[in-house]
Amino acid sequence: MNSDKSKAINIKSPTIMKLWQKSATELAKMFKEGDVSSSEIVEAHLKRIDQINPGLNAICTRIDDQALAAAKAVDEARANGEALGPIAGVPFTIKSNIDLSGSATDNGISVLKDAVPPIDSPVTARMKAAGGIPLARTNLPDLGLRLQTESTLHGLTLNPWNKNFTTGGSSGGEAVALATGMSPLGMGNDLGGSLRNPATCNSIASIKPTFGLVPRIPVIPVLPMSIMGQILISEGPMARNVKDVKLGLSILAGYLPRDPWSMPVTLQEKSKKLRIAMMPTPPGGATDPRVSNVVREAANALEDAGHTVVEIDIPEYEATIKCWEDLVVANIAFGMESMFPIIGSNAAKFLKFSAEGKGPFTPEQIEKAWEDRYNLSIAWHTFFEKYEAILTPTWTQLPLKVNEDVESLKSALYQLETARPVYPGNILGLPSAAVPAGLVDGLPVGVLFTGPKWSDLDCLNLAQCVEDAKIAPSTPIDPMVS
Repeated sequence: MNSDKSKAINIKSPTIMKLWQKSATELAKMFKEGDVSSSEIVEAHLKRIDQINPGLNAICTRIDDQALAAAKAVDEARANGEALGPIAGVPFTIKSNIDLSGSATDNGISVLKDAVPPIDSPVTARMKAAGGIPLARTNLPDLGLRLQTESTLHGLTLNPWNKNFTTGGSSGGEAVALATGMSPLGMGNDLGGSLRNPATCNSIASIKPTFGLVPRIPVIPVLPMSIMGQILISEGPMARNVKDVKLGLSILAGYLPRDPWSMPVTLQEKSKKLRIAMMPTPPGGATDPRVSNVVREAANALEDAGHTVVEIDIPEYEATIKCWEDLVVANIAFGMESMFPIIGSNAAKFLKFSAEGKGPFTPEQIEKAWEDRYNLSIAWHTFFEKYEAILTPTWTQLPLKVNEDVESLKSALYQLETARPVYPGNILGLPSAAVPAGLVDGLPVGVLFTGPKWSDLDCLNLAQCVEDAKIAPSTPIDPMVS
């Protein structure tokens, strides 16, 4: 593990020892009101990292000196009466494929271990401008192309609920850091559920925003940016609770001239009660009945809050999943031979199995998938004229065991099938919010709210209803012994 770890931190104050348990919103308020310094907040989280990260490997690169220097600077700004941003003094962590100046954007692979960007990514820059303190870098699978978090460069990240099961991916390091109090707020990205897969596996909240809401311009590209990479990937916030996700989104959202895909949109919330379509057993594969029951419990929470929930199949749902496969899996399949020299054996196995199980692909098939995407978008937005959001499980099965996805062709396809509810958000550019909703056999289970474009706040408000019902365990947690 890369490390420029500073000297051990001696924290004596009981208040400081508990700071890692606070939410980002609480920490921002405490700092603004002068109850605590940013240095104390950062030191408390670094101490928490010292204590539990060696057994989890969520934090893969330490930047302690940078974090402490930034905290000292914001403390001085407060002392001088300078204007403070909405998250002034609050630390946040950054996935290792998102640019942070002065730290390698290594994408989990050795060939990029020294690839230090000259400038920040838009999301990192906006978090800094809002007063946030970059705390550390988090682990991801090689090139972010797997639903489990194991990197050639940094190794395997373990699930704090049960170390025998996956953290999800690809933002698995972020999710584990959040779930265990190493960080209050995280930055991740999402091509096939990478913000939401780890949320369900670790009992945290996140949102894949509407495409174009949050600007994204990588400085360290791994490969030439394909059309798929340009318009199906979104960056967004992760946190332990929905309120913090909402806070993060408010900071990250907004037009940036440097990103030609970003849009100058001001999000609006619907004040009225919403009509929700529920699919506890999404078509296209099997669903664990216990997961379906969790979805129904979430629906009960929505109805208690005054919303209307109707169980109904979504038109063209399986076709939408296939469209994602025909674009995302196919594009990766066509480029995977060039990746094999720089990724690990397990990452290569998963790509090979995925391509074999879903292929063979042809350029004509990809061209048709782009055409299908347009028609599917029309069908979904027509559906949204009657139902303002869709409730599904995030995954249709419990988390797989560690590396179960690369045991065989069958297990790789099972992993892809399990995650199918996350794919419509990517292929259609829709907002999709994940929230914890239960615990089955000691493993977290989450639900997903997917809505029409620019309904990000509505999706988060629905997620808040589920969170308020307290049907899921709260975080942060101490890692479970298994």
